[in-house]
Amino acid sequence: MKTIFFARHAKSNWGEEGVSDFDRPINSRGERDAPAMASYLEQCGYAVNQIISSDAARAMTTAIEYKKYLTPDNDVLSEHALYLASCSDITDIIENVSSEHSIVMMVGHNPGMAEAVNYYTDGSLYDMPTCSVAIVQFKVESWKSITIGSGDLLTFEYPEKSI
Repeated sequence: MKTIFFARHAKSNWGEEGVSDFDRPINSRGERDAPAMASYLEQCGYAVNQIISSDAARAMTTAIEYKKYLTPDNDVLSEHALYLASCSDITDIIENVSSEHSIVMMVGHNPGMAEAVNYYTDGSLYDMPTCSVAIVQFKVESWKSITIGSGDLLTFEYPEKSI
């Protein structure tokens, strides 16, 4: 079995003039929601082997909060290809996840995250709000064996629902 936690970054700050999209930090709501969602997932009994994150500031900050609760002994892997990644980019990254990991979290951006969840599942996820997490499980032994529609959406959590 392989499981992916598809996570959208926490709410970011649009109000800072002169800050690039890549460097945008999370805002006060994001600072509240990211640790709360991470704690909620931990309380539900979830853990991950590895977190792979876009290297954009808002995504890395979110990933670090998840790391504290879900995989405290492992570093977050920074992956530039997840920055504004398409579904195709995300599938390429998944195919190259180390076989030693069975449960990974990917922290990235919309619309790519929602498109990837829909690609791998029944396609019923309309949108992923900030700081949301869709957990998708695959009945495969290898990341390379994951195909379109082969995943089961186990749960979809987001701050307004879960915390």
